[in-house]
Amino acid sequence: MQPPGRELPPSSSSSPRPPLPSKRPFYSQRIRLITSEDDSGGETNGSVALVSPLENDDLVADSLLFLPALPSSLLRASLVCKRWCRVLSNPRFLRDFRAHHGNPPLLGLFYCNWGRIIFTPMLDPPDEIPPRHFALGVAAGARLLSCNHGRVLIHNEVERHFLVWDPVTGELRCIPTPPSFRPNIMFSIDGAVVCASTDQGHVHGACHSDPFRIVVVAGDGDRFYGCAYSSETKAWGNLFSVMRPPHLRKVRAPTCSKVFWNSIFSLIVWGKLVIVEFDWARQNLALIDAPYELGFYDFIGDRCQFLIKQSDGCGLSFIVQEAFTVRVWKRRLDGDGVATWILSNTIDMNSLLSLGLPADSWVRLLILALDDDGNVLFKMFNSRVVFTVNLESREFKKLPKTYPFVVGHPFSSFYTPGMHIKSGRADEAQNILGV
Repeated sequence: MQPPGRELPPSSSSSPRPPLPSKRPFYSQRIRLITSEDDSGGETNGSVALVSPLENDDLVADSLLFLPALPSSLLRASLVCKRWCRVLSNPRFLRDFRAHHGNPPLLGLFYCNWGRIIFTPMLDPPDEIPPRHFALGVAAGARLLSCNHGRVLIHNEVERHFLVWDPVTGELRCIPTPPSFRPNIMFSIDGAVVCASTDQGHVHGACHSDPFRIVVVAGDGDRFYGCAYSSETKAWGNLFSVMRPPHLRKVRAPTCSKVFWNSIFSLIVWGKLVIVEFDWARQNLALIDAPYELGFYDFIGDRCQFLIKQSDGCGLSFIVQEAFTVRVWKRRLDGDGVATWILSNTIDMNSLLSLGLPADSWVRLLILALDDDGNVLFKMFNSRVVFTVNLESREFKKLPKTYPFVVGHPFSSFYTPGMHIKSGRADEAQNILGV
C-alpha cells in the first residue's frame, strides 16, 4: 500500500515558484545620498535622506509581485492608493507578475450542454467568477474540444466551422473548416487552440492579443489527417496524413486530446490503443502504440479511464485508472532509440486521498481532466467532489467547489474581473468586490 499523500493548503501551489524576475536588489534604492554639492555646483550640507518604500514605484512593484495570482489580488491592491493603482497598470509590471508566477491559476471548468457553453468556478469568494461572466450560446450540435492558453475551441460539424473564444475579453472568431476536410466523410475531429506568440519570455495565460493556431486531427475510412490554421496568415496550412489501421474505432472520451510542446496527441482504438501525434512545427503525423498490456475491452463500459500526460524531459506518460487504482506508464527510449512503455508507478487513490472506503464500495473515482500544472483532476462520482493530484509528488488538494456529472475542460488564465486600473475606475472595482 502506498503511503498517504500530503494535502496542500488551499493557497498552496504544487509547483515551485519561479524566481523573481527583478534585475535590481530589493533595497537598492531605499537610501538616497545627497552629496555636498547641489546641481548648481554650490555647497550644501551633506545629509542622507530616507526614501519611504511606499514612495518608490520600483520597490512597490517588487513587493506587489508576491501577491497571489488570483482574480481579486490586483483588484484589491489597486484600491489602496493612486500610486499602487499606477504601478499595477504598468504593462511591465503585469508582464513581470505573470513571469513570476509562471502558470496561471485554475479558474474553473467548461463543459457543453446542448448549445450552451457553461462555466463552473473552482475558487472561493472573493476570487469566484460568476458563471454568467463566462457564458456562450452555440449551436445545439457544437462540441467543446479544448481550452488552452486562455482560449476555448468549439467545433460545429453541421455548419462546418470552428469557434475560437476568449472568455476574458469576449472575443469570438469563426474559422471555416479546412477545405480539404470532406463533409460527411471525415470523422473523429479532435483539436486545440494554442498561442503562437514568439516573444522572448512570453508566459501563457494572458494571450488575448497574441496570434494563435488551431490544430486539428481527423480521419476517414482510409487515413488520419492533421492540419493547422494560423491567425497571422488567416489560412490553413498543408494537410498531412498517415494510413489508418483497419477495424479502428474512436475512444468515447472528449478529454483524450492534449497539447504538449508543438504536438497534439489524440487516442484511438483498433483492437489495441494507438496515439495519433500531429507535430505542426515539424509537419509530421505519426502513430504511437499505447502500452501493450492495455486493450480495447479495458475501456468498454468505462471500466478504465485514461489520460495522456507530459512526462519529465520530453517523454509521455499514459495514465490508466480503474476503480481506485491508478497506473502510470512512461515512454522511454533505449540505447538503440527504440521507444517502450514502462510501468513506473501504481497508486492506491483510496489510501492517498485518505478516503477510507471499503474494497466493495460502489463509490467511483473518475478522471476529469489535466490542468496546466500537470496535475490530474479526479472527481468523486457520488459527491461530485474534485481533487487535484500531483502523481509525482503525491501532493493533492481538495477544490472548494463541486462539479456536475459531465466531462470538463480546465480553464486557466490570469484574470482580474471588472478591473480598469488604467482609467482609475476604483468605484467599479468596489462594487464588484463589495468593499
